[in-house]
Amino acid sequence: MKHVLIRYTVALALFLIPGLQEAAAQVRLMGMVTDADTRTGLPSVSIWNKRSGMGTVSNETGRYYIEALPGDTIEFTMISYVRTQIVAPGISGTQNVQMKRHIFGLQGVNIRGRIYKQDSLAMRDEYEKYFGYKRPGALDVLKTLPSNPITALSYLIPSKARKRKEAFGEQLKYWEEEKHIDHRYNPDLVQRMTKLESPELDSFMLRYRPSYNFLLSASDYDLMLFIKQAFEKYQKQQGILPKDTTPAQ
Repeated sequence: MKHVLIRYTVALALFLIPGLQEAAAQVRLMGMVTDADTRTGLPSVSIWNKRSGMGTVSNETGRYYIEALPGDTIEFTMISYVRTQIVAPGISGTQNVQMKRHIFGLQGVNIRGRIYKQDSLAMRDEYEKYFGYKRPGALDVLKTLPSNPITALSYLIPSKARKRKEAFGEQLKYWEEEKHIDHRYNPDLVQRMTKLESPELDSFMLRYRPSYNFLLSASDYDLMLFIKQAFEKYQKQQGILPKDTTPAQ
């Protein structure tokens, strides 16, 4: 048994050495993703290393950070923007990325609903393994051990790559939920219900933003009633008498 463990340990070391060499050659890219026209930061941009299959998303100000090997292709994607790619340089550094908006030809169709559903399905298809990713557990080790002991033993070692996959999957789910909220709880609807104008409209929408779980089961009337009741609270706080904003039957 002792000799078997020694062989497994040696094999595991040989298995991990290439990974350590690769980590030493990695470069770190960071920077800002912005709209090419307005030069403002873009949050929730999907950033994908096409070689390693690892990814991340830009933060609320448009900043990002990703690791790569020199020559890797890094892809930036976001709804309504042209897919953009850069090549990782030989050294770590700053790489700012400007993304151009798609120009859609409107032909009397409901672009908002159609694009939202198509983009949601496309993202689920492209990042399927991350949406369903789960950290390997004891059962995975037992199942893998007879056929591939090296892989099974690697499950027991803390892995930054696995943690990044898990975190990226959670970020994708969060991004999908936020886009669903934005799709239904949109400025056109809220402005029609409240007659507010920006920036007051933006402040109201942020304060009374509904949850994803509520919108999953809420009908359009439920959402309109939610906005009406939230607006009545808002008017009371502002010392304004409520107006008649009852949803049309």
